[in-house]
Amino acid sequence: MLLGEKIYLDTLDPANAGTARRWINDPKVNTWMLSGHIPVSEIAEQEFYAGVERRAAAHSAFLFEIHVADDGRYIGNCGLEGIDLVHRHAEVGIVIGELDAQNSGYGRDAIRTLLRFGFETLGLHNIEIRHMAPNERGAHLYRSIGFKECGVLRQHCYLRGQWVDEVVLDMLADEWAAIRS
Repeated sequence: MLLGEKIYLDTLDPANAGTARRWINDPKVNTWMLSGHIPVSEIAEQEFYAGVERRAAAHSAFLFEIHVADDGRYIGNCGLEGIDLVHRHAEVGIVIGELDAQNSGYGRDAIRTLLRFGFETLGLHNIEIRHMAPNERGAHLYRSIGFKECGVLRQHCYLRGQWVDEVVLDMLADEWAAIRS
């Protein structure tokens, strides 16, 4: 378990797969998800959960449930994916699936907890996060945490009939150290 200030991160529990699938399939939740907007079936979700342990054992991804520290409520998922321990980089992914838990600081705390884990435990040098260009709320959050824009993938995402840019931001270990001190 990884402890934040307002949340804690715990391993993915297959018993919660139905809840996660409900979030992923909800247009109010998946609007800005880079994974796309194709409905996820129960079988696909089960296959995803089956692969989580293999990816963790290979140290290529560490995925977590986000729980509210005060009451243990399960509100989302996050993780570090595409982990490369040779070149020491990874990418953050996050979804706050419970709509009433959005805009409450839980996502910020979850990302900061992942950054601490990635930089201080895994020894990563660079962690990136991405968002679709029209996602102003995500862009503001990521920059306010300390991520810096490092590139734009032009017309990289197809969002409800339109091509939109994907913005790539990252943070280096020394930038994290400066934020933490």
